[in-house]
Amino acid sequence: MRFLVLITVVALLVSPGRIALASHPQSVTIKSFDGKTLFAFPVGDDVGGVSLALADLGTDGIPEIIVGAGLGSEPRVMVLRQDGSQVGSFLAYASTLGVGVNVIACDLTGDGVNEIVTAPQRGGGPHVRVWNAMGEAIDRGGFFAYEESFRAGVNLACGDLTGDGTAELVTLPGPGGGPHVRVWSWDAGDMQMTENFFAFHESDRSGLVGTVYDGELIVAQQHTQTPTVKHLVIHSSPTVTEEKIFPLNALGVMSLVVFNDQVVLSTTDGGLLYDLTQDTLQSLDVAHGSLILATDGTQVIYSQGRKLFASSTDPQSIVVDISQQRLYAWEEGILQNSFLISSGKNNTTPLGNHRILAKLPLVHYAWFYGDGSPYNYDLGWVPYNLRFYPHIYIHYAPWHNNFGHPMSHGCVNVSLEDMKWIYEWAQVGAPVNVLES
Repeated sequence: MRFLVLITVVALLVSPGRIALASHPQSVTIKSFDGKTLFAFPVGDDVGGVSLALADLGTDGIPEIIVGAGLGSEPRVMVLRQDGSQVGSFLAYASTLGVGVNVIACDLTGDGVNEIVTAPQRGGGPHVRVWNAMGEAIDRGGFFAYEESFRAGVNLACGDLTGDGTAELVTLPGPGGGPHVRVWSWDAGDMQMTENFFAFHESDRSGLVGTVYDGELIVAQQHTQTPTVKHLVIHSSPTVTEEKIFPLNALGVMSLVVFNDQVVLSTTDGGLLYDLTQDTLQSLDVAHGSLILATDGTQVIYSQGRKLFASSTDPQSIVVDISQQRLYAWEEGILQNSFLISSGKNNTTPLGNHRILAKLPLVHYAWFYGDGSPYNYDLGWVPYNLRFYPHIYIHYAPWHNNFGHPMSHGCVNVSLEDMKWIYEWAQVGAPVNVLES
């Protein structure tokens, strides 16, 4: 019997060092194709924007589920059995890195056992690491797939591209990066680059996702509603064997896998799953749509992913979602950061379209309603303030850690770490949309 594994994700993780009292427990549900639920198990609180891999990390022929933490979390990788029990977990990078981790697994060393490969998602450097099934690094410190300053994120693919029985690793730039594909082979504890080429015109900045199947590398443009999918053979030099454009009812592509000899593409919204081989479309029942796929060829797992793209193409835009108590920061339609906030109690944060009116390094938050009024307050001088409405700010709130719940008199409260980030990033004039989703 074949299984689909659904990881239901309703909230993004918050960054290490941040305290969020809002709890959003998640679960993994394994279903058969007839819809029967076989297993359901928790994977912790506030898990969101995960990446997934499915591979046997031992020699019993039973694949494990490998989960890379998402945006805002410590960069932890979890290995789960299919009954939901945890085999183990490890930190792939420093605990303060909160950008999310991409994961994949394949046999790079040729010893018959799959290794785990990690790379930071958007916002992190292109530092790729290789780990054994016990979470022990085996790569002498890893390598940088691109220039160390590159921050668009690194997507991963792996498989045997040369017919020698040993897998190669493929690194693919995320949205905002050029279509620069690099292929790497294991060499006595180091990864050596063996191929280096542009899959599309070098000016293309849509990013790439990919998979390896039957000796071919299949790649798709990511941040576009009309992605081109290419099949390439790279035994000697990269050669395109097939190329086709697929119009999507979505803002972009999340992942690309091959299952039952079918090329399957998942999208960033609508829960839409495209079978590119059969030219069919399926809508999966997930809360917010965006899908991360992984397969070992006999099973498919999928997870609800984070919001990656927005319809806005403004250089910068901010969305404050009152319903989620969450802020999203976008740059030319690509998600740059997201974190929990505390909006105004009793719906006092003004809904609608606004703009950053001013960046103020210090603001004295105080209000006097009258002698003896219980509503009087004086919160002192507060650093890092973005005014987007008269007397209403996005600002640091040192007096509480209850982010994820309405707490303010109308402003948007943010933790110190998050506020520093958005204060430095945001420009005066950037749109701010306050909404209830």
